[in-house]
Amino acid sequence: MRRSRCVAAALMLIVLASTAASLSSPAGAAARGKLVLAWHAGLASRWLDPQEHDGTATPDNFFTAIHDGLIKNQGTALFDHPALAEKFTIAPDAKSATFTLRKGIKFHNGEPVTPQDVKFSYENYRGAKADVFKKKTERVEIVDDRTIRFHFKEPFLDFAILFGTANVAAPGWVVPEKYYKQVGADGFKQKPVGAGPYRLVRHEPGVKLEMEAFDGYYRPVNVKQLVMTSVPEGATRVAMLERGEADIIYSVPGELVSRVQKLPGVTLAPVLSGSWFLEFPGFQDPKSPFRDKRVREAVSLAIDRRAMNQAESAGFGKVSGNWINNDVQYALEWPEIERNVERAKQLLREAGYPNGFDVDWVTPLPAWYSRGERLIGQLREVGIRARMQTMERGVFFQRLQGGIKEWPGVQIIFHGIRIAGSWSFWYEAHVKCGGFNSRDRLCIKELDAKFEQYERSINPAERKKLAEEIQRAILENHYLVPVFRHAFVNAIGPRVAAQKWQDVFPTITTGYAYPWEDIKLKEQ
Repeated sequence: MRRSRCVAAALMLIVLASTAASLSSPAGAAARGKLVLAWHAGLASRWLDPQEHDGTATPDNFFTAIHDGLIKNQGTALFDHPALAEKFTIAPDAKSATFTLRKGIKFHNGEPVTPQDVKFSYENYRGAKADVFKKKTERVEIVDDRTIRFHFKEPFLDFAILFGTANVAAPGWVVPEKYYKQVGADGFKQKPVGAGPYRLVRHEPGVKLEMEAFDGYYRPVNVKQLVMTSVPEGATRVAMLERGEADIIYSVPGELVSRVQKLPGVTLAPVLSGSWFLEFPGFQDPKSPFRDKRVREAVSLAIDRRAMNQAESAGFGKVSGNWINNDVQYALEWPEIERNVERAKQLLREAGYPNGFDVDWVTPLPAWYSRGERLIGQLREVGIRARMQTMERGVFFQRLQGGIKEWPGVQIIFHGIRIAGSWSFWYEAHVKCGGFNSRDRLCIKELDAKFEQYERSINPAERKKLAEEIQRAILENHYLVPVFRHAFVNAIGPRVAAQKWQDVFPTITTGYAYPWEDIKLKEQ
């Protein structure tokens, strides 16, 4: 009984019943002007389909414009912001969750958003964490014309935080069943219909999205036209800002930060964002030099993290010892790792590599290739010789999901991720064998066994203990090597109404500028 009361008390912290204020005026009625975002990589069409969420923060930028979820992370709300649902409750035993839809909500094609659309979106979801939801869910019940209930096979303590964290998974992001079936998955990615603040009016695959404020949205939308255009070159993005061709640009390269700071009317937005870390795919292969823990530690000691932060983020980032951001549930604090070139060389000698060795490829997350080049230069100082491999961001994520076969030979992946919610989402995404993005690249059986125990547990104290044990094992064995938590340095042009950069970048789960509907332009 005492344990049941403890569990119930813990669950009360996530029993949420929030009602949003109704809005009487049409959402797009007062919208005016045009806002242009210069996106820092190529545009993958699958980022427009919540059904194919790739388990990263990237789709958030697009979902939050075109689509909407029942609940979502928005601004400083981590996962429990009522969106298409005006309220929701989690049962005290965590075995069901009930959502009530807002009255009168519609998709961009005029069709109403119904519980059947919610049911279809959930049951047919095939993106990141789909296996978790399918394994835990017993059935989805349509209670009435505005109410839907999810029944679970066992207590699902992480349901709300997982369901509502849009940069982790998207089974709660609703697509129109009739239209989706009509055009098919491929057709939907080209001409998506959502229920978000903006409807798509023109799509140049890989290049540009042109959107217009949706009059049927339940919140006011301030800017009439929203354009997102792919501009992979940092200098070009900065030039667009200078010429007034872009109002917001993402990812100002470190060497251009001072130039942007001098531009009249421009506000720099150094958003402390994702952690960057190294992975050694296939490190358990006897032929891989990374099989030896001493070699992995030598790589860690070769990195000049402070120099990386200064060069890549103009010093706005944070050097930390964990590869998991310290602002998520059960994240373990870990001391900063100091550079020690001589110790790194000594470890390589002890491991049988007195003259170092060759790495086939270092592959950084696109399009941050300069930090890949810096890493290669630092590794060269201890005798590790490597070449850099570049690819489109969409291709990079596809390769991750393809598993170890996509990363043959001796390789280092230089990841950068921002996942909100819980440490467990990071583990499942980048360590767990069979995970959506991790696949079979690491597969540390003893840690997976502990992780299974963590997922089964309904005792918060036990969960915290297991979470810290797993993170400690990863860090002490250098299975993943933390580099730094970067600042996603962006810039806001003079036409955007903002007293401080946080007015445009309030979202604490990613470095992106949503909620898009809240951004305003200055009076002309």
